[in-house]
Amino acid sequence: MKEVVSKVGYARSTIYALIKEGHFPKPFKLVPNGRANGWLEETIDNWMQDRASKKSSETYHRDHH
Repeated sequence: MKEVVSKVGYARSTIYALIKEGHFPKPFKLVPNGRANGWLEETIDNWMQDRASKKSSETYHRDHH
């Protein structure tokens, strides 16, 4: 989780709130029946790229309409 918090720049509580709202990828169990969760780095990278693309698109539409 520390790596994800550092990478996306959101607090742990914000990440969990976004997951609950369906706006952040859900983690998977690192060990069956365990408490530890994790994400693939690629999943987080794709999420960040998607957010950047949407933000660029929103900025373009706002500035050109």
